[in-house]
Amino acid sequence: MDHSLTLVSSVSVAYLQGLLDHLQRQGIEPAALFARAQLSPALLAQREQRIAASTYLKLLGLGVELSGDEQLGLHLGEAVRPGYYGVLGYLLMSCATLGDALHRQARYAALVGNLGLVDLADEPPRAGCEPLVAHSWQPLLALQQRQTSEETLAGWVTFGHWISGLDEAPTEVRFQHPAPADTAEHQRIFRCPVRFGQADNALIFPKRLLAAPLGQADALVRAPLDAYAERQLRELRQGHTVLDRARLVLAGQLTEQGVDLERLAEQLQLSPRTLQRRLREAGLSFSHLVDETRQLLVLHYLRDPALELVDIAWRVGFSEPGSLARAFRRWTGQSPAEFRRSLSSPSGE
Repeated sequence: MDHSLTLVSSVSVAYLQGLLDHLQRQGIEPAALFARAQLSPALLAQREQRIAASTYLKLLGLGVELSGDEQLGLHLGEAVRPGYYGVLGYLLMSCATLGDALHRQARYAALVGNLGLVDLADEPPRAGCEPLVAHSWQPLLALQQRQTSEETLAGWVTFGHWISGLDEAPTEVRFQHPAPADTAEHQRIFRCPVRFGQADNALIFPKRLLAAPLGQADALVRAPLDAYAERQLRELRQGHTVLDRARLVLAGQLTEQGVDLERLAEQLQLSPRTLQRRLREAGLSFSHLVDETRQLLVLHYLRDPALELVDIAWRVGFSEPGSLARAFRRWTGQSPAEFRRSLSSPSGE
């Protein structure tokens, strides 16, 4: 099995900068946030660098706590700027139509962060309604699912309005998580029916909007950006960073004689000290790397109904299904069976 897309779970420093900028406007300094997360500010030194997805999610959770803003995800999405999407932001701006931009966004979303999977598909026909499309997002990790889903969809709406010049609200917005106590900010930002406890996280809007021309369309700019984005995506999928390569090698070790830092370092042709330093630069310890790799694999395997829990436990290095079930509840607050039922339930509950 090819683990590359399952395990390449990281976020660009440019995207992290959006969280830090927003919190700084609330009076929360990046240094304070990093100190709470026991991370080095050196993470910010290079905008092309990537950090572990779990590190971003940890910082997002701390941001909610320190700001006291339960709607932080929505507010981050509302404050999104092209620079936070790196090369992808400028590529989308150069596209001829909104449809062109959204197809590229779905293809190259991983360049911003592998927090979830993006799709653009026709919505089932509705009586008395014009043809609709669903722009959807499926999180890969269990942590902070509400905040990341709301941040992603609010960011899409904000960025879509900005590049298209259109001020049309979506037809409907759907979220998998339960409705929070206060949904006033959801109504203010999305300006349409917002439904919770659904089978997906998606913006639903008229298909005709895909043909909307973009004001900054520029084919001469788009061609080199396309080529650059394609090259970056290929490198990302091949696991060129130490973090990605470590996850891919670790996935193979889990089913063998158990995980071991020295053996992993040897397979990566690094010294153990260098490997630990490189992981630390991405915001991870070795034990966190093992835990996150297992979580990514288990969430992936549970989507295959043919795999029994005992098979999944063996594949990720647990001695028996009970150990896997306990770890899964720690990651997600659910049992593996509950998670599988949520995948097949039409309501997502």
